[in-house]
Amino acid sequence: MIMYNILSNFKIDGSIIQADDYGNGHINKTYLVTTTSNKKYILQQINTTVFKKPKDVMENIEMVTAHIRENQKNNPDVSRSALEIVNTHDEKTYVKIKDSYWRCYKFIEGAKTYEKITNPFLFYEVGKAVGKFQKQLQDFPIDKLNITIPNFHNTPARFNRFLTVATEDVMDRGLDIFNEIKFICDRQEEMKIIENGMANQSIPIRVTHNDTKLNNVMIDESTNQAICIIDLDTVMPGSVLYDFGDAIRIGASTAAEDEKDLEKVHLDLTLFELFTKGFLEVVRNDLKEEELNNLVLSAKIITLECGMRFLTDYLEGDVYFRTSYPDHNLIRARTQFKLVQEIEENWEQMNQIVNRILKTL
Repeated sequence: MIMYNILSNFKIDGSIIQADDYGNGHINKTYLVTTTSNKKYILQQINTTVFKKPKDVMENIEMVTAHIRENQKNNPDVSRSALEIVNTHDEKTYVKIKDSYWRCYKFIEGAKTYEKITNPFLFYEVGKAVGKFQKQLQDFPIDKLNITIPNFHNTPARFNRFLTVATEDVMDRGLDIFNEIKFICDRQEEMKIIENGMANQSIPIRVTHNDTKLNNVMIDESTNQAICIIDLDTVMPGSVLYDFGDAIRIGASTAAEDEKDLEKVHLDLTLFELFTKGFLEVVRNDLKEEELNNLVLSAKIITLECGMRFLTDYLEGDVYFRTSYPDHNLIRARTQFKLVQEIEENWEQMNQIVNRILKTL
């Protein structure tokens, strides 16, 4: 009955037949809804612990998706070029029911997302999609964007918060993770490079997605070509290096984000090269020298940052990311730190790959 009440606020076609849990997101609760008109919709409860201003989130999504559609108006597949919000009957992009905020999207037919790369070509397509997202929004008025999570990819700020949380150690977990804490502290100087570049304007501030993990890119089931990027809650001003680094963090890993056996966790250089090739084919001429020079570094920084965020949440008692067992966030953190080590070990080879691709474009 609750689901019926929520959906009755939106201008959907038909009546609800069923609603099933959908996806593997860490933050929002998501359902796939099927109606009597054979239409499908994505219904989401916005996590207000993470997104404290849902209205700002939805304003960003509405503006960005409209801009992409205008940019793609001559595309015969324009209906699938971006998420399409289903408005409420009073033309709002969300509904508030008691203390919960809900939104609805049209389901993108004939496409799917992947938790892990099954065909290397797909990651080349993901690279193109991340580049295309950047290109589609390069003329977007960045000052109109709301900051949905302050300092989201400000790695030095994340580090300072981590130090505070580790010092307070409210869950009494700090003694058991001395090695992980030291791993982070040993790399604190590198964390500043992207933020310093943005501060001195050698790295431009752009519209960025900020969460370009593999399962946020829709892939056409027939052609295996990328269609669009979804999960736009964190679209904000930032560095394109955030998006490049985060995509590599997930997509070029040989294991799941929460793999317990670290022997299975490696950086796949073939996948790194394929993504980089797809990405640079789209945006190479739009990027500044300092951005190109720091592509590999961005993968290291964002992976380290993500591991630090998982460890921060573990120290605080798992209040941010959804977990399935007590040490889930600790396992996630260790997986990220193993990937950081892999990047460090393959540093020169990764930079050689980038330079080789640049010479061909």
